Amino acid sequence: MELNKIYNEDCIEFMKSLPNECIDLIIADPPYNIAKKKPLKGQSHGSMETLSEEWDIFESEQKYLEFTYQWMFEAKRILKINGSIFVYGSRQSIFNMRNILEKLNLYFLDLITWIKRDAPPNMTQRGYAYSTEFILWYCKANTKWTFNPKEIKKFNNDKQMRNFWDISRTMKKDEWTPHKTQKKIELSNIIVEGHSNKNDLIYIPFAGSGSEIESCIRNERSYIATEINKKYIDEIILPRINKLT
Repeated sequence: MELNKIYNEDCIEFMKSLPNECIDLIIADPPYNIAKKKPLKGQSHGSMETLSEEWDIFESEQKYLEFTYQWMFEAKRILKINGSIFVYGSRQSIFNMRNILEKLNLYFLDLITWIKRDAPPNMTQRGYAYSTEFILWYCKANTKWTFNPKEIKKFNNDKQMRNFWDISRTMKKDEWTPHKTQKKIELSNIIVEGHSNKNDLIYIPFAGSGSEIESCIRNERSYIATEINKKYIDEIILPRINKLT
């Protein structure tokens, strides 16, 4: 296992090659199983491009649940006894995520709500505009997990950090990438700084746009990451992190 490297591999197969309890923190932004092959159309806003990436489309709900269980099972195995796992989810997928984490007997610590006041409208006009995503925080043991509350007060006007993160969705020019589900670097920084220490080893199973990798580099954490889409690695992640060196 070479540190500070992105592996163009399936995360499940890669994790199987890792020894037990070798990772301090896992940050997972997995498929939500919400992608559509055709754009939605609204009465007042015209056509809107929705997520249609193949990696987020599964043959059935059962296949999605099997995939989720498999990667979470391996994630638990490689996580250190006092290590934490953070898992992003939508209003639909977060329930599936939690059910599986509970079945694996991981210890629930919190559900974080990320509110995006600048989220796009609901084009169907049949319900509320989706303005939140969620992050589950679980630990392998029910004691002695890593948490650095003083380190992350700076993200909340030097006050105690809440589990309600009011962070805009819009990226700054120097942060933006063409990845459809990119997460803000601020989100990654809160998790990395708040739940690991310098030189800890962080695993990122779904590297995507590289936000978590950038945060690891900026905050002096070691990392290993997997990304099954080589185009993301070559055209988004590597150019992004090469700017940091």
